[in-house]
Amino acid sequence: MDATIGKPPREHLHTITTPAMAPSPDPHQSEHALSSLQTEALSPVARTMDSMDTLDLCTSFNREEARVACAIAACLPAIAAFVDDLVPRLRAGGRLVYVGAGNSGRVAHMDCAELPVTFSVDREQFLAVVAGGTGAVLEAVEGAEDLFDDGATKMNDLCLTSQDTVIGISASGRTPFAMGALEVAMRCGSLTAVITNTRPSRMEDMGVAHPISVPVGPEFVTGSTRLKAGSCAKQVLNMISTCAMVNLGKTHGGLMIDVRANNEKLHARGRRIVRQVCAGKPLMRTISQHVLPNAEADEDAGIDALIERCGGSVKLACAVGLSGLHPDVAKRRLDAVDGHLQAFATGLGPELQSLAGRTGTDREKAEKDDDYFLCVDGGGTKCAVSIATRIGTVARATAGPCNLNSAPLDDIVEQIRCATAAAVASIHPSNDPSRPWPRFTKVWAGIAGLHHTSQAELLSSRLEQLLGVSAKEGSLRLTCDTSLLSACLGADELAEGCIALVAGTGAVATAFRRSDSGDDAVQVGRTGGWGHLVGDQGSAFYIGQQALRTVLASLEGRQSETQPRSLNRLEAAVVKHLDCDPRDVLSSILVPGVELPKQRIGRISKVVTELGFADGDPDPQALAILHDAASCLARIVKPLASQKMCDPAKSILALSGALMNVKPYRELVLDKCAAMGVSFRRTVLVDDASAYGAEFLSKTAPTPLDEDMGGLLASRQVEKDTIIGDQMSHSCNVDLPGIRPGLQKLSVA
Repeated sequence: MDATIGKPPREHLHTITTPAMAPSPDPHQSEHALSSLQTEALSPVARTMDSMDTLDLCTSFNREEARVACAIAACLPAIAAFVDDLVPRLRAGGRLVYVGAGNSGRVAHMDCAELPVTFSVDREQFLAVVAGGTGAVLEAVEGAEDLFDDGATKMNDLCLTSQDTVIGISASGRTPFAMGALEVAMRCGSLTAVITNTRPSRMEDMGVAHPISVPVGPEFVTGSTRLKAGSCAKQVLNMISTCAMVNLGKTHGGLMIDVRANNEKLHARGRRIVRQVCAGKPLMRTISQHVLPNAEADEDAGIDALIERCGGSVKLACAVGLSGLHPDVAKRRLDAVDGHLQAFATGLGPELQSLAGRTGTDREKAEKDDDYFLCVDGGGTKCAVSIATRIGTVARATAGPCNLNSAPLDDIVEQIRCATAAAVASIHPSNDPSRPWPRFTKVWAGIAGLHHTSQAELLSSRLEQLLGVSAKEGSLRLTCDTSLLSACLGADELAEGCIALVAGTGAVATAFRRSDSGDDAVQVGRTGGWGHLVGDQGSAFYIGQQALRTVLASLEGRQSETQPRSLNRLEAAVVKHLDCDPRDVLSSILVPGVELPKQRIGRISKVVTELGFADGDPDPQALAILHDAASCLARIVKPLASQKMCDPAKSILALSGALMNVKPYRELVLDKCAAMGVSFRRTVLVDDASAYGAEFLSKTAPTPLDEDMGGLLASRQVEKDTIIGDQMSHSCNVDLPGIRPGLQKLSVA
């Protein structure tokens, strides 16, 4: 899911509980006020139930409970309107927070606890805030519901934003704990709703956006709101969460295709869902092609292998089975339509559906007349290229470094040639090296160091000759490598700009804004990227360098010690990584070899991240280095994140590089940004910039398939373009009629 900076700290659990506090004074909670509530009235059978036999009691009870469904039916328009407002916020990464006390809190907790396993949602996006502490979920805590200030404190702790949604649940419609929470939520601009069983109610009078009042009448036992009121809250919450999940594409044809298969029953259900969805498709042939050779010999094992290859996602396994596409390509197509499997299947079109199960020459023949799109990600460590057609990425390859500040122009052109030749050979294997390359419809070359060189024009000319394209005619685009990440603006037309933060061996941040025409991104600022000799703070090199300095200083400090002592954790890990004697740490880095010293130092960062982010027992030295490095990255982002250059509230933060793929470090960087007051409307992770660029090119070229997909997505666009305060809930996945390659939504604790 997309990141919203300002989420609760990691110590917040799925259900947030509160300690006991002194009740807040409330003059309205008089005995007279309480007795006037509809939930406190006598039921029609109250005076006669004591003389009823058991069957009559059960019949009367059932008759009273039957009134709940009818009462809810009268409120369906209000519930539907709330779900329509809720879904875009959930899609944009906003949280849904249930707030309740007593039975209302327990019902909220129950609904919230089921969502992750049923729909594979992020636990930290769906929270139940229950008054009264941990024990209140299992046992009533008297007086907790009266703590107005406690409810307000818990919402303040969550750092609510305008993308979040808070639902107050109170049968009486006047629970102080829930009212305190709602007051803060409204002040923060969050979407608010209440579920009550009285009308009018004090919670409705607060001015919440979506009052859902369901008068179910007096309880069978007077005032016992665990009965009809409890049933009502359970049904309404079930309706809200389930309908929201359906709208988010978490189901398909009534099947829970996003189920998390973590026990044998759910494994069997996952296999059954894949079979049902892919009925009539050559599923086992596709599995044999992409996942498990000879899978048809054991269908259960083949489907299990497919689901595992898809990261445990039953939905993605269905997408692969429906399309015959490689799992990586199918995932990007699925992401492009917000995970809606029906939209994915419809968007395939007859020509792509016909590729399902094809192999070898059949598939090559189907692709022979297709256009090819090439993207070059030329970095300081390697040159990565990807080739895409309209069905997705079809080839990848890598070669040596391509930084214009550290490699001759001729070498850079040769690395691009080698990588491109290897990628082409993987599409059409041939023993004939002279076989011509396919015609490239468009090429995007992102080259490191272009920002600081005068050789751009010469490199452009050389690439035109090599690749058969033209910068003047628009088939060649030459930029710095970080510009590849600016393609995220093409997938979110309402974002005004983006900041690309790349942290690998080096580190650089670049700010982009839309051009006046809105069709392109213009670089407006840049920080970092000076190289390891001058800067690159926060990079893998910087982390390795700081660790190396720490170890060397510690080892030198022992020279005067008479008694030898064992190495500490960081020292031992670095020495083991370098496979050397502690006395030879520095020489093992500097001695000539296959790797440059810069690369050897950069690789030490892996040791540091493993120690610093170790579960349960992080090494304090390593963690301190990581905190320092993350602060460095936040500091190079901050100068770019201004209203004059790139207003973060209206911009995307695009993350890439090996370090950004380390989730705890990525989260640490985002935490540091938030601490500096820099909060972006959206954060995305690009795990393969070359594939991202290639598929962006392929999906911006007009084709019949694109027009079909564009029409499909346009029909879904109206419901998504909802502006929430200063932030827009529109999902960046749906603006382009194509794939959002290599792009992952972040869930930031």
